[in-house]
Amino acid sequence: MGKMAGYKSKHMNPDVYYKLVQFGNDSWGREVTGGKNIQQFMDDLKRTDPFYETPDNFVLSSFMSVRLRSLAMGMNHPVKCTDYWGEIAERELDRLGLPYETWDEEQLLKYRPELNIQKHDMYVM
Repeated sequence: MGKMAGYKSKHMNPDVYYKLVQFGNDSWGREVTGGKNIQQFMDDLKRTDPFYETPDNFVLSSFMSVRLRSLAMGMNHPVKCTDYWGEIAERELDRLGLPYETWDEEQLLKYRPELNIQKHDMYVM
């Protein structure tokens, strides 16, 4: 899905992409970061598999999720946005007659949005 969405990295390591998505939308706990602080965690991912193109929808949704989770954490109420957004997305897909279970590569390509890609310098630290 990441590849179809426009994400590109040097090795296209699915574990690195999964950790980026999990960090951006779900959790930044020890189970995700391996006990590293955020900077060390991101540097380690970039060193393992440098990413050089990321779609805006990936960056913006992650940014919003991190901000919401930071605000909630500041009020001593930790949340995982995916617990809420997943249900909303599934209801919307059902409403459109495109239930989650029906999505395959063909359907992903058919409904793929026009992408705006952020390009990054690729370097190894």
